[in-house]
Amino acid sequence: MLNSKSANESDKAHIASLLKADKLCFNDINNDGVSLFVVDKGDEPIGYFGFEIFNEDALFRSLLVQPEHRGKGYGEQIWQLALSEMQQQGVKNIYLLTNTAADFFGKHAFTVFDRASVPDQIARTSEFAEFCPDDSICMHYKVKTQ
Repeated sequence: MLNSKSANESDKAHIASLLKADKLCFNDINNDGVSLFVVDKGDEPIGYFGFEIFNEDALFRSLLVQPEHRGKGYGEQIWQLALSEMQQQGVKNIYLLTNTAADFFGKHAFTVFDRASVPDQIARTSEFAEFCPDDSICMHYKVKTQ
């Protein structure tokens, strides 16, 4: 069974190196409002996820599986942990930008969304405004009420 916990400073350095290696946004992960989580199985780190919340909207920053654990179905489990965490915090809409994972998120009920139509607070994040290229695919997920 996988568990998640808030990332500490040492975890954040490791997460940044993994994001950089995968050519994902890492420059601003220490910004205020960015929540990062370590996902582990026992004491072994399996992966990470992160997001920023703006009232009922969230920017899903990243989902990473450690290289040695890829291809084992952990991505699905990590997504479920991330979704649960955001639901607990009252999120109703999740937005993301991707150049590599549109198929994965499409399988999880994300739909392609007009980047120009995201809420202003999300559009002003450094990920949207500075780091992700204009050709990144913008996607949206409507959180189902429980």
